[in-house]
Amino acid sequence: MAEADKVLPETERRMTAPTTVVRDDFSPYPPAAHLTEWGWVWEALTVRFLHARQHDCLPHWRIAPRRLPNAILFFVHAGRARWWVSDTSVVVQPNDVLLIPENTLHAAEHMPERQFCVSAVHFTVRLFEAVDVLALLGFPVHVPTLPQVQGIVEELLRLSARQPMGWRKRGAMLVAEIILRIAQERPDLLQPMGSPLAIKAFKLLQPVLQFVEAHLSDKVRVTTMAQVAMCSERHLRRLFHQTLGMTPKRWLLERRLQRAAALLVQTDLPIKTIAAHCGFDDVPHFHRAFRHRFGQSPTQYRRAALKTL
Repeated sequence: MAEADKVLPETERRMTAPTTVVRDDFSPYPPAAHLTEWGWVWEALTVRFLHARQHDCLPHWRIAPRRLPNAILFFVHAGRARWWVSDTSVVVQPNDVLLIPENTLHAAEHMPERQFCVSAVHFTVRLFEAVDVLALLGFPVHVPTLPQVQGIVEELLRLSARQPMGWRKRGAMLVAEIILRIAQERPDLLQPMGSPLAIKAFKLLQPVLQFVEAHLSDKVRVTTMAQVAMCSERHLRRLFHQTLGMTPKRWLLERRLQRAAALLVQTDLPIKTIAAHCGFDDVPHFHRAFRHRFGQSPTQYRRAALKTL
């Protein structure tokens, strides 16, 4: 009996002793203290993958100055080219990444090299389905030497070309992988806009921005937007200026025009139908507003988008 008493504790000891060693020797990520206040954005954003194409560009290739309603990621495979993004000029070379936020003026031209090969990934990454996260968090226009992205871009090209079931969903996950990789591996390149006050204002505006997105085809008044935000119209205007730099009415028009631009590119819907979907009862008014915003008619915009890089 005494011998059995000795064996039992030994068996129990072996059963409770660790049988594996958990690896914890991973290299740390760079510090990102200046992004801490914006950590909640990653849980609230939505990523949509639109399409991706690879282009072997001839020596006379160029992109005329333009704005697109979606963001674009360019990955350079070979050669060099000069890009102008807003007031920034950069020369890109193999393994470089360019990030163009939504509605940002940009242009490009071939450098003297005989070959230039680039992939263009079109997508949106938005907070509350309305605010471009690339602009909000101050993502860099130019991310030099990021070869780890090439394999992800290749898979995005394949998804866009073959379009298997769930291709947009998986594409969105891969785009998110690139965006998060840049934020986590190169946080020093990000320069978030605004201040802690702006962060608080964004959170207060969340229900309003979501309401606007859900009712772009309806008649939405500033009074209604203030009621959704549970504040006065005056305070609502202050919040919009603080975070978005424009009035609620201007923001509503901007979102309607951006939605219209996206539908022109992504669907074959008639222009009259698109105008109605975006809250324009009067088609001539829609044409005027669209031309004033994008510098061309809806028809011209759609034709140009079919040829876009």
